[in-house]
Amino acid sequence: MAFNDLEFHAVKKEVEAFVESRRPPVHIRPELDVAYKIDDQTIEILEVRPQWNGEPGEKMEHATAKITYVRSQKAWNVYWMRASLKWELYERAKTLGDALEIVRADQHGCFFG
Repeated sequence: MAFNDLEFHAVKKEVEAFVESRRPPVHIRPELDVAYKIDDQTIEILEVRPQWNGEPGEKMEHATAKITYVRSQKAWNVYWMRASLKWELYERAKTLGDALEIVRADQHGCFFG
């Protein structure tokens, strides 16, 4: 079940603040940027780069972290992508802020290297 309007706007505000804090300086953003997507109860943090084998101006998005809200447990699951391109549970958090802090800390280098 997707977020209701109030939840969506609260989540969006918190994730936007996180992404803005992770973005590189403006002059680097055409070559490397950080973005996000919200779909139902899932947030993906993305790395955005030029497509190496594509047309000029073509961008590719690479998901670096996934955070999913489990309403029945009132908890946030943080996932990282393995080399097999499958998501694996990294850690659980009680709040979205805690989940974003787990990604920010990147204690094991799973999200941003």
